[in-house]
Amino acid sequence: MKDLNLMVAGPQGSGINFTSDTFAKVMAREGYYVFSNAELFSTIKGEHSYFRVRVNKDVVRSYSERVDILIPLDKSSIQLHLREVSRDGVIISEERVDDDRAEIVPYRDILQNVANKFNRPLSEFNVMKNTVALAAATKMIGLEEGKLKKVIEENFASRPKIAEMNNAIVDEVYSLFNPKRELNIEPTKPAKRMLINATQAVGMGKVAAGLRFQSYYPITPASDESNYLESVMGKYNFVVEQTEDEIAAINMAIAAANTGVRAATSTSGPGFSLMVEALSYAGMTETPVVIFYYQRAGPSTGMPTRHEQGDLLYSLSAGHGEFPRVVIAPGDTTEAFYDTVESFNIAERYQVPVIVLLDKAMAMSNNTVDLFDLSKVKIDRGKLILSETSNYLRYRFTDDGISPRSVPGVPGGLVTIAGDEHGEDGHIFTEDPDNRIKMMDKRMGKMERIKKEIDEEMKVKFFGRSDSRRVIVSWGSAKGPILDAMQSFNDLSFLQIRMMSPFPADEVLKYLKGKEIIAVEQNYSGQLAELIRQKTGLETNARIVKFNGRPIAYEELIEAFSAVPKKRRVVLTYA
Repeated sequence: MKDLNLMVAGPQGSGINFTSDTFAKVMAREGYYVFSNAELFSTIKGEHSYFRVRVNKDVVRSYSERVDILIPLDKSSIQLHLREVSRDGVIISEERVDDDRAEIVPYRDILQNVANKFNRPLSEFNVMKNTVALAAATKMIGLEEGKLKKVIEENFASRPKIAEMNNAIVDEVYSLFNPKRELNIEPTKPAKRMLINATQAVGMGKVAAGLRFQSYYPITPASDESNYLESVMGKYNFVVEQTEDEIAAINMAIAAANTGVRAATSTSGPGFSLMVEALSYAGMTETPVVIFYYQRAGPSTGMPTRHEQGDLLYSLSAGHGEFPRVVIAPGDTTEAFYDTVESFNIAERYQVPVIVLLDKAMAMSNNTVDLFDLSKVKIDRGKLILSETSNYLRYRFTDDGISPRSVPGVPGGLVTIAGDEHGEDGHIFTEDPDNRIKMMDKRMGKMERIKKEIDEEMKVKFFGRSDSRRVIVSWGSAKGPILDAMQSFNDLSFLQIRMMSPFPADEVLKYLKGKEIIAVEQNYSGQLAELIRQKTGLETNARIVKFNGRPIAYEELIEAFSAVPKKRRVVLTYA
């Protein structure tokens, strides 16, 4: 077997996260490429949730519909996911199931034996049923028990007694459980890679970029990023502030940026809505603040733990009045790291607010990536003045529209900032029409400069043959399943759009003009397709969309690519 897919399903709070994460970590250490994703109900405990882990000796970037090993931690999970189990798959079950794919594991006997060894009541070990199932799965694929036990010891490093109990369960499973058959995955060699998600990659990128201040108000799925930063802030000398609401979060980040430090905030749709007035303020004051926007299924509260890319057009136009902004949309974990670094460079170089547009699928999917190359990390702070100056004007008119930027405390660099229209010195002006024209030209002119100066790879990436007749166009986390699905076709190429504002119209025309264009998006209307039409005049020939709150499986796209152009709109529904 080359491609192995495991699913852990059950009520939230039953250990499904621990089980899948441990399995993913063990397989990644064996040298396999791993992609795992979580589907959680938006309540803390009790409702049905599930995790998938895909393992392959070659690169995998998305999840598969097929389940080879199903670990159900309650009865209902068997019925809910039975249809997904492959013909040659396995159901690891505690009770007898009327299905020849079932492998019956004596959970109670195993847990009772371990309870007796520790002279504890069985009731204390019932919460460890997931470890029984995990060990059964690793035994079925031929993994040495010591490798699983090592990861468990690391997971419970601060609670060695719990680690000892779980590892005793592993020993008991390997001793008592004799599967009817094994699922042998093609062997590979250990490799040095990371198993991380986009929230961790963004956090690492912020550290590498020299972040000094992060503000946030808890919101799914953005909170994990700030939680990661909180865990390392003492080591890297920056501050993470949990505020009373998102209005405070954005205003504190703007204030911090105006003191000369690299500052950011992270949020999701409802929180971003509260930040919009302050976003306009950052545009008027030319403040280099960076907002990390993790999309989820809306509108309103929507489905807080589910996936969607419904906020593209909103992020481009949010705010009152016209002001320059940069919107960047990474497509995978590695891009999330490097784009985070570059977002701070762009913000400070051009003195504009920057929005980094991510999504729930990226935030809650772990995958193996190569170690980040820190030699590629370059810091550009633009026209920042940190030493004594004279004749300083915060909004001085310059040839490139970008003024020297001092910060409070620099001798001779008096800083005056106002949300009203202002003169070169930052003071509220007399609302003179000539000054207004000059200031608008100064601010808005930055957009053309950004378009000219940013490298093409930061704007778009092209995959496949340039002579392909059919070109897929997409953005964000759809990149992974698209690249996986493309392996089944010879006539497809893919244009990933990475910078949404300013929109790279010239580059898009270069790759899409004269082609049969297939847009793939995780929203209802095809917002990127609408943006392409607005900016280039190009019409898409077909739109493949998914908006049921779940990310795209690559098999769905194989079917959809085969269906177009006979169908101009294909709605993906797998859940």
